[in-house]
Amino acid sequence: MFYFSRAEQVVLLALLALLLTGAGLLIYARGERAGQGGVESPLFVEAPATPAAAAHALAPKAGPGPGASGAPEAEGPSPEPPAISPPAKGPAPNPHREGVKPSPSSPIRLNSATARELEVLPGIGPVLASRIVQYRGQLTRERGHGFESVDELLNVPGIGARRLAAVRELVTL
Repeated sequence: MFYFSRAEQVVLLALLALLLTGAGLLIYARGERAGQGGVESPLFVEAPATPAAAAHALAPKAGPGPGASGAPEAEGPSPEPPAISPPAKGPAPNPHREGVKPSPSSPIRLNSATARELEVLPGIGPVLASRIVQYRGQLTRERGHGFESVDELLNVPGIGARRLAAVRELVTL
């Protein structure tokens, strides 16, 4: 078997105690956050099936048509497709976590939008949205006004040509 010296045993026990303490603190913090929102937050959430997967499961199977096999067709009620239960009610899924963002219904004004409004744009998260707002504030202090063109977004750290191309049609001055 293994032989641990006295010092190694102490270090191993200390690491184990730290691991258990950290896990306990994480579980406690999760419970505190769930208690503050007023809505219970389950530890494990079953992902709902996507509409495409549900449609695929309900699609008729390909095979020989009626009478193709020579056997008479069975009479009686056709089997019912399995019912799809509606998604569970609760807090709305976080679009940032899912990787899906809603597109804005009208163009977002770069010179007046808040960071939260900018987060709706594809590829723009909280960090980039705050950088855009900070850069707009810097422009206002230096020139007395914000963006003069959408292309000035390229001066914001983290925004390159591809990201600009993705948001160009969704923003205005």
